[in-house]
Amino acid sequence: MATYNFKQEAKVYVVSGGNQYRIDVSDVSFSQTFSETSYSVKTLHEQSNVFEGSVINKANVANFEFRVPVLVESDYTILETLLIGATSFDLFVKTEADTFKLETAVITNGSFVIERSRPLSLDISGEAAKLTRNATLTGTAQSRSSTSNYIIPSLDITIGSTSLSNVVTVGIELQNEIKWTPYTTVNNALSVTNASNSMYPSAFTLDKKILSGSISQYLTDGNTTNTHDWDTDASITVKAGNGESGNNFRGFSFGPATCSFTNRINSGSIFRQSYDWRMTQNPSDLATILKYETD
Repeated sequence: MATYNFKQEAKVYVVSGGNQYRIDVSDVSFSQTFSETSYSVKTLHEQSNVFEGSVINKANVANFEFRVPVLVESDYTILETLLIGATSFDLFVKTEADTFKLETAVITNGSFVIERSRPLSLDISGEAAKLTRNATLTGTAQSRSSTSNYIIPSLDITIGSTSLSNVVTVGIELQNEIKWTPYTTVNNALSVTNASNSMYPSAFTLDKKILSGSISQYLTDGNTTNTHDWDTDASITVKAGNGESGNNFRGFSFGPATCSFTNRINSGSIFRQSYDWRMTQNPSDLATILKYETD
């Protein structure tokens, strides 16, 4: 009887610097496509050849995404390191039937999902050079904590000197804009015979980073400042996690950092205002501004 690949059985591993990290995910997806170029085969003597020919000799960049719960323990801090550094790694997805490998992977987008009364989570998406089936899991397995504790966040947010109350949701997103090195050449194209020796991307450079987010707040008689406003030089601080500031805090923290923001009123069943902000400061070390703090 055939053995099928079920997503709910998938185990995800990150291999970086020779170390293998098991990552528990709530969802995962990945794919890679080939690029096709068509050409006309109609000739003076064959006017009825209306269906064009095809050339396939290179692969597009592979894509992947997954969601991971944020833990008090430090098991998943490797993701923060790879996200902030835009560092390459290998990603493995293992099922009962197969092991899939995405090599020379890079995280292009990390979304810090923050909602009241819900555990913190991190949405990861990225690109990779090559997707392979029937791969061999590599790296030295790193030990995991004996417990896994989720983080239900309390929120502490300030814009300028104003502490925001009645906050509903907060989003923080870091984007790494990646450019893959051109990999199509005439010589390589002529040697392609099938998918195994097609032209695949192999290297990338980091072009730009964007760190931005949103804050949604109920409008009450207790928060009448900053309504329908903007600023290009505002200090923003966001803390979402457990414990007090300092050594006891566990969760996401951002800032204080110089940002621009605009805000607008949303007239739903309960009126809100939404801040859309973007960091304009250029720190020497982003890890001192954007942190995933654990035990």
